[in-house]
Amino acid sequence: MRLSVKLLPPYCKPGEPGEFPLELPDDRWDLRRLAEYLDNERRNSLGFALLDSKGFLTAEFLVNGTHVPDGRVLQENDLVTVIPYICGG
Repeated sequence: MRLSVKLLPPYCKPGEPGEFPLELPDDRWDLRRLAEYLDNERRNSLGFALLDSKGFLTAEFLVNGTHVPDGRVLQENDLVTVIPYICGG
């Protein structure tokens, strides 16, 4: 399966392109599995982990510009945008 992944700061490293194509080994992917794959197999593409030490996602996702839950099954040629949770005080 082919996707495009767009990482917004802090997920993209400074000076690195935030968007890249991704070829996945099979056709059944949801967003959680994609996050695990990126953390394990594409760690050098990330400036910040997508899963914390307890396995919780550290980001929200847009697929083709629409906010979706992490169980959403991805389709060929989807654009997945990784958006950090916003917190402050």
